Amino acid sequence: MKSVLKLLILNLLFLGFSAHSFSAYLVVDIVDGDTLWFRDNGRREKLRLSQIDAPESDQPFGPEATKFLTQLVLNEEITITFQKKKDRYGRFLGEVFLGEENINKLLVRNGLAWVYDKYVNDDSYYQDLKIAKNQKINIWSHSKQISPWEWRRKD
Repeated sequence: MKSVLKLLILNLLFLGFSAHSFSAYLVVDIVDGDTLWFRDNGRREKLRLSQIDAPESDQPFGPEATKFLTQLVLNEEITITFQKKKDRYGRFLGEVFLGEENINKLLVRNGLAWVYDKYVNDDSYYQDLKIAKNQKINIWSHSKQISPWEWRRKD
């Protein structure tokens, strides 16, 4: 039994989880399709959804991604699996869960976010991407898409 417990603890440490990961947080604002504000012990903190990149606000399907995320999680209690480090803008990075549903994956599956190839570490996101592409949902309903990272470069 002790060896199973040790293995579980090592796995959690290896994956970068902390006790912080399993707390419930209230979503207090949505910035765009992959960024939100949550409350942590009275402080407002900014979170960038990891593994994905949603269209920019001025990009096709950007407003739809923002609206989708807003309808799902604004004023809801979520859990977050945080990554070990913040991004270069000082935002927390992590996967958001509403109950058992992985919201990051749900955005991809609904054609409202790309898998962020440069930063993805969970290949199962590509299964969700395949579903959206095969069903030609939202961003995949057009023959020519521009990824958010390419869109940002054009500015």
